[in-house]
Amino acid sequence: MSALHKALLASVADKGSRLREVRKDLLRQKPGQTQRWFQGPDGCDLFLWYDERRGLSQIQLTVEQRVVEWTLAEGLRTGRVVAFNPLRPLTDQSRLEFDARPDGDALELARVLLESAQGDELTFMLVRKQLGLIRKTD
Repeated sequence: MSALHKALLASVADKGSRLREVRKDLLRQKPGQTQRWFQGPDGCDLFLWYDERRGLSQIQLTVEQRVVEWTLAEGLRTGRVVAFNPLRPLTDQSRLEFDARPDGDALELARVLLESAQGDELTFMLVRKQLGLIRKTD
């Protein structure tokens, strides 16, 4: 593993250790649905959506301009966060561009971030399991 890759993983681990849950009353709620948001530094976020009948229905994790997402309908996918133009913030919003198939590097970043996350350990482990990021040593 290169020194640059080690530094990236160390940075992602630090971001994971700094994830904090945003108060639920600050989030937009829809009838029959619940949302959770864990926010970290530098655009590092974990969103969880729950449906009262089906349970966990969507996971979206962003880190280092990468996204790892799982939904009931689409399954697991990865992609890139395409940055918005700061000169036109009201009309140009960021968007996601998904990969043709899940990218191993993006999944590795997600695994490192979630393994370093502190606080609601049960939720973070369940997210890792749903994303297929549990290592055999866990």
